[in-house]
Amino acid sequence: MTASMLTMNTPSCFHLKTSFAPCTILQLIRYDLEALEKQIIDTIKRAPKFFQGSPIIIDLEKLAKIDLINFAQIKQILLTNGMVPVGVRGGSDEQHSAAASNGLPVLSVGKLSHNEPVSKKKAEERKHATKLVANPIRSGMQVYARDGDLVVTASVSAGAELLSDGHIHVYGPLRGRALAGVQGNKEARIFCSTLSAELVSIAGYYLTKEDMQQLPESRGMIQIYLAEEQVKIETIA
Repeated sequence: MTASMLTMNTPSCFHLKTSFAPCTILQLIRYDLEALEKQIIDTIKRAPKFFQGSPIIIDLEKLAKIDLINFAQIKQILLTNGMVPVGVRGGSDEQHSAAASNGLPVLSVGKLSHNEPVSKKKAEERKHATKLVANPIRSGMQVYARDGDLVVTASVSAGAELLSDGHIHVYGPLRGRALAGVQGNKEARIFCSTLSAELVSIAGYYLTKEDMQQLPESRGMIQIYLAEEQVKIETIA
């Protein structure tokens, strides 16, 4: 088996995560505003149109122990680079108060409530639910497999979008966007034989077409999965 992975030379201070909701999650990993601004600028250079005007929710879960966060400066960094900060999630009560004073309300987008446990029976049903699509998926079409896997035996055109709570299998050329594990399932994978996608995502972590062009060309069946909060692409020998 051969494997290729996109890596960064310097430690990331955040991850950008797509969400099934019409917004993007900015998950802060470490508090370094200078590095934050530089990484955002570099990210936008790789996909200049992807985040333009995109609503952004700031995830504070990994910074919950930091007392002072300059939300005004974070907002300015995002706005200067064409993103629209709309609120925060996670973090401490003190952070919530500071965020609110800067016009960033506390939101719960993209996460299931801890008060809504999934029953064993429902989890088992989800495991076996599969949506099969045999017709080509044209540009502008969106196909979503709720609570299960998505299997596409035809081609997926540029501008089309595949979404699945579980795995995604594509047996024709995969163009467009493919988002597996959209409700947070980090075990979800994407399988395809021809990868020419505009974006691939596992549980919100993603690679754009520009990112994938930097990887070695893959031959044979491909699997895309998440490991240590990085999207990996491997050729299955």
